[in-house]
Amino acid sequence: MRGTAVFLMSLFLAAPAFATPKDSVHAAFTKFLAAKSFRATVTNAADGEKVSDLSFVAPDRYRVHSTNGPEITIVGDDAWMNMNGRSMKMPMPIGKMVAQYRNDKTLTQLDMANVSEVGSDSVGGEPAHVYHYTLTEPIKADVKLWVSDKSGLPLQIESQGSFMGKSGTSRVRYIDYGDASIHIDVPN
Repeated sequence: MRGTAVFLMSLFLAAPAFATPKDSVHAAFTKFLAAKSFRATVTNAADGEKVSDLSFVAPDRYRVHSTNGPEITIVGDDAWMNMNGRSMKMPMPIGKMVAQYRNDKTLTQLDMANVSEVGSDSVGGEPAHVYHYTLTEPIKADVKLWVSDKSGLPLQIESQGSFMGKSGTSRVRYIDYGDASIHIDVPN
């Protein structure tokens, strides 16, 4: 009898703890914030039109190419705009504006959000769990997040909200996490 009790107790202690949806989303964003590099494509979810491509290298280097605009390179708080092959330094501290997209305050906002698991899906053939939550800061947004079953990193985010009086849904697709070939240098 004592052996059975010890065996059952060892099974209980060895059993993995089940994560809540909020725990899973929190873990995905913690990994995202620790990512050394990635690429992302932003599209209008309503019509699939590409809005921009983005590359990131930690801790603070971004390259953003808008579909209907110039390529912008951001290093720290400095930014350069490439117009027809010529780089011009921008006279504003744009780094702080872009940094909001990799902000650890997201974790605090998630603590106050009601997160639910929607189900399973795949993104680009990669199996994922899908979650839903609503954020109220910096703007109100209804968010759907696909987290890779394999890596635990965000694969895709759809965010529905309003900005400057215009409602819409954007989709961000993340790829190439940790890709050492991604380089972002200060333009000449």
